[in-house]
Amino acid sequence: MGPGAAILPPEVSQIHMDFAMRTQNGHMGAKKFWREYLPRLKYNNPAVPMIVNRHSQNDQAPTMTVYLRTGGDATAPSTPQPASSRVGLSKAQAPASNERVVHIDMKDKHSSNILEQLIAQVGAVPLRPTAEDTAEWQSLEELRKMSNASRDRINAIKAEKEREATMLQQARAAGGAVEDAA
Repeated sequence: MGPGAAILPPEVSQIHMDFAMRTQNGHMGAKKFWREYLPRLKYNNPAVPMIVNRHSQNDQAPTMTVYLRTGGDATAPSTPQPASSRVGLSKAQAPASNERVVHIDMKDKHSSNILEQLIAQVGAVPLRPTAEDTAEWQSLEELRKMSNASRDRINAIKAEKEREATMLQQARAAGGAVEDAA
């Protein structure tokens, strides 16, 4: 659940991201999208290859290329795809004869704007939490509140013991109560 959790239409055959490893020149949104939203998108769409090509050229604009199948058979398997690359070896391929391409410019865009644009352009369906999910989140929130209250109570007890120990130590150092050695 959460941002990025969406079901892509069956026409989407591949998603290819191309951006620099460093975030200068408008590559921050692309990197954040890759870190925050792409894992949820991949989790909910395991059959769709999602290839990430990272490189060191910050002067190139970060782009996302979405390949959509056209024609009658939208569920036909596509050709084998290259693996993701950290050194710029997985360039976007030319679309097949039965595919069309949607390009999303990610330069100087926030990661949430990139997600909104992807959902709008390909017709993805964002997942909404079910009643069970909501109930589970509420019970976890109650546990979190109880945990915080317990932690605060324990910290207050520890602080009081430390304060008493310091006061006792200061009193002994000042020549207050002396313990008999006998």
